[in-house]
Amino acid sequence: MLNNISIRKSSFNEDNSIKKVGLNDHKVKNFGPGNYQLTKKDIHYIVYGACFLASGGGGPLGLALLFMDKMLNDADVMHYVNPENLEAHKNIAFVAGLGSPDKIFEGFGQTVSLNAFMEMNNYLVQSGQEPLGYLIPVEMGAMNTLIPFIISAKKGISVINGDPCGRAAPEMSMNLFNIHKLPLNPVILTSDTDESGHYQKLIIQVKDADDAENQARQFAQSHNSTAGMACYPMRGVDLNCSMLSDKNWAKFIQWTVGFAWNLGRDMVELKNYNKFLEFLESFPLTSYTLFEGIITDKEVREISGFNVGKIIVSNGIETFFIYYKNESLLAWNVTRKCYVAMGPDSINFLARKDAQPFSNSDINSDSKKNPKNIALGTEIGIIGLCADEKLKNTELVNLFLANIQETLAAFPEDHIPYPHKYIPLSDLMSNYNG
Repeated sequence: MLNNISIRKSSFNEDNSIKKVGLNDHKVKNFGPGNYQLTKKDIHYIVYGACFLASGGGGPLGLALLFMDKMLNDADVMHYVNPENLEAHKNIAFVAGLGSPDKIFEGFGQTVSLNAFMEMNNYLVQSGQEPLGYLIPVEMGAMNTLIPFIISAKKGISVINGDPCGRAAPEMSMNLFNIHKLPLNPVILTSDTDESGHYQKLIIQVKDADDAENQARQFAQSHNSTAGMACYPMRGVDLNCSMLSDKNWAKFIQWTVGFAWNLGRDMVELKNYNKFLEFLESFPLTSYTLFEGIITDKEVREISGFNVGKIIVSNGIETFFIYYKNESLLAWNVTRKCYVAMGPDSINFLARKDAQPFSNSDINSDSKKNPKNIALGTEIGIIGLCADEKLKNTELVNLFLANIQETLAAFPEDHIPYPHKYIPLSDLMSNYNG
């Protein structure tokens, strides 16, 4: 049954108050051992917290932990910077990896993102600009939040405490950089480094984010189904969120990496589901326990090169369907025949046994490859998080609705009605309780 977590509104939900120091801001602005440095242990926390925030996407948790073990040493020090402290003249980009988790579990794709970083760096220097001074995570997610920190460990570059999604999203266009028309080009695509020390690169000028994603997928298909991507080059002045830069607050979501660190630390250290939910209540955001039950099945289909699927969870009295297109987009109560949550609000998973977060791709995966495989029969909680107000932009909401419709179309036998408008999680919960 549904258990409400008391509603809290704060800087995470209100653009007007984000510029003020709130009661709990220290919990997300300041994290780690100090001096804006992080260790491998801190990154472990961030990976767990980012996995939880990713709404089922952002890459498998098991894969991120394997990547971390292979590419980070206990002695490594990584650096972060808060959004209000960005130096105006320093260059920024986001660097990501994309491709097939199965291929990456097999060992491919380990160098693609670092290669993309180096090529963007070279491009800027050859254009007479400064090299990269900061990286920003593409989104919240176990893999995509980890990648910039791996580069930080290798190159000493600082990672911005924030991201343009606040969760993971199915398509590259579904981020605030795109909504605010920040310059995307050039888009740089790279392959893995081969045995001779070489890799392939492609530097392109794209029409828009959809074009960038399509070209990246085509490039990946030719290179072991993996690719690195670097894009959205900009300067610190474009994202600095000091009091003098009011216009920049809307361009991305601040302090999400610190938020992930705090959540992940609680998960990793306590491994207690109920205590984690209590801890979550202390943060300035609105969240709900949507459902608790057993994963009984997972169905996967493919549309337009994406994995879409349905996670089925039951508690013996009611049954839930969670529909996803890489990321979870819609929760439907089969028994009551009603929506429970929809994107851009997040639908997040926790194992009740030990408060372990996991992604859709971790569920019923190959346990020989994935050390964090979540088997069918696992008892879980489904936690809904209300989206940041910035994600309720009309253009973004329409993109989420289009993806929900596309995902439901892959399961015509379920006869789930398409939502014709976005219904915020708090409204759905009010009606659900009524």
